[in-house]
Amino acid sequence: MENENRAFIEMTGITKRFPGVVALDDVSLTVKRGEAVALVGENGAGKSTLMKMLSGLYHPDDGEIRVNGEPVSITDPKRAQELGISTIFQEPSLAPHLTAVQNIYLGREETKGKGIKRLNEKKMLEETQKLYGKFFPTVEDVQIPVSQLGALKNRVIEIVKALSIQCSLVIMDEPTAALAEHERQVLFDFVHMLKAQGIAVIYITHHLRELFGLVDRIVVMRDGKKVSEVEPQDTDVDDLVARMVGRTITNYIVKETVPVGDEILRVEHLTRKGVIEDVCLHVNRGEIVGLAGLAGAGRTETVRAIVGADRASGTVLVDGKECRIASPKEAILNGIGMLPENRKLQGAHIEMDVKDNITMANLREVLAGNFILEKNKEIKTAEDYVQRLGVKTPTIYQKVKSLSGGNQQKVILAKWLFTKPQVLIFDEPTQGIDIGAKHEIYNLIADFVKEGGGILLVSSELPELMGLADRIYVMHQGKIVHEFARAEATEENITLYASGGHES
Repeated sequence: MENENRAFIEMTGITKRFPGVVALDDVSLTVKRGEAVALVGENGAGKSTLMKMLSGLYHPDDGEIRVNGEPVSITDPKRAQELGISTIFQEPSLAPHLTAVQNIYLGREETKGKGIKRLNEKKMLEETQKLYGKFFPTVEDVQIPVSQLGALKNRVIEIVKALSIQCSLVIMDEPTAALAEHERQVLFDFVHMLKAQGIAVIYITHHLRELFGLVDRIVVMRDGKKVSEVEPQDTDVDDLVARMVGRTITNYIVKETVPVGDEILRVEHLTRKGVIEDVCLHVNRGEIVGLAGLAGAGRTETVRAIVGADRASGTVLVDGKECRIASPKEAILNGIGMLPENRKLQGAHIEMDVKDNITMANLREVLAGNFILEKNKEIKTAEDYVQRLGVKTPTIYQKVKSLSGGNQQKVILAKWLFTKPQVLIFDEPTQGIDIGAKHEIYNLIADFVKEGGGILLVSSELPELMGLADRIYVMHQGKIVHEFARAEATEENITLYASGGHES
């Protein structure tokens, strides 16, 4: 009989480097069978990168992974599954138009017969119902498209999918995202059930309160390193926050004092069912307003709703005038621009050149009266913005994909500045760019508010928010739970509210 106390997973000295960044630095982690281990830390601490090593999505540059005491190379997700490792990612991975049965067996369908094989639908249905029935008595759910089921049942289907491959370890990344409080409790019961079956669980969450009574150990990561390990009975939310932050706070840049003018943007009762609820905020001229929160808090969903990228109820006013914004195009016409979090997919057309990217959002400014493009005007506009923003490119005809991340971000900023906005929304403006480029972006942000613009800034880097913002709204589970004036905003206070610790 296999020793239940033996470690199922042993990660030793794991190091992972990306260009200009050490994402993981000599990290070690051990998980036993039937044990639940929490992995916590601020955004960017290295939690997800470490788990991608176990999932076969990333490969360590240094270090060793052992499964059941044997060294292994996890080359891809299929190999991870063969080793008994299954991952439930934060973002849903189910195909919404398929049933639970179809999702669970997608790509590994059971067949029967000789020669021409047929799907063994009866066996797949019975096996799915057997596993699903451990969680819910309504086994008929497994034959309904998952889009018609609630968030909790979708999470359970993800768990059943993990169990169906006879896994020994389930990695749960923010498993309670989008779940109501009573649904969370059901999911916690499932975690206990997995442990009782001898299945190990690695539980990643920013919601610190839910760890107590759920996990056996809590591992704290910071800046790519494992910095602490503690049992739940020996800690509390405040202590965990301190362990997560645990560094001298250094402002990347301190915003210059700029006279704050009249209100330029007001958002009232912005709601998207199940995502954000009753969000109210405002931004004045000459002001940078931060939007803080942990992964899944609803920050990106809020700013997308403001610019009409996602449908939501509520009111948006610019300069005191109510605006109907049903699309980003209408946001532009009302003086609002947004630099999205994913610059390569949503911010820029990376296969197009610098010139075209800069002018595309405001083509009417470079068109002649007969709607023919004035090439000389377009070229001069692009060259002016390249010089003004310090875009490092050999020519305005260079494809954006060949530029560095910082210069790509400058091109996107140039595009929005060319629309002459009154309000700019930045979603993770310095994500994935080096420190030198960060300071250049900060200076461009400062220049915009000096000229009377207003900025709404989403950032997972708290020192960045505290260094730039005049005020900071904190979001938790789709709601704004607190507003900090600049003098009140400490990293500990913001993290406390963002993690729900203020409710305990």
